[in-house]
Amino acid sequence: MISTPAIAATLPPKIRKDIGIQALSRSMPIARIARENQVSRKFVYEQEGIAAQALEDTFLDSKGDNEVLFYLPITKTWLFQLILALVLICHSSYRGVVELLRDLFDWPS
Repeated sequence: MISTPAIAATLPPKIRKDIGIQALSRSMPIARIARENQVSRKFVYEQEGIAAQALEDTFLDSKGDNEVLFYLPITKTWLFQLILALVLICHSSYRGVVELLRDLFDWPS
């Protein structure tokens, strides 16, 4: 006997997203959404949960914005390269470079 994959397993992401949105909006009963898409109610509830989590993640206050991403070792050589790049590539003035470094590293003037 040859087994065929379930319809839910072969649904493209766009259809899954649409099912989740329909379930979240409560525009029609879960049973009707499941029947129209030929999937189980359990599958519809799963897609609703995924859509709800995506919505939560999108609108939550992002606490990770102030999280340290990496540490950069600052050496004299690195500073000289930064200054040269700012002057030659960015066409920054000497005064602009001094102001940037003072602001970045809280150096006294």
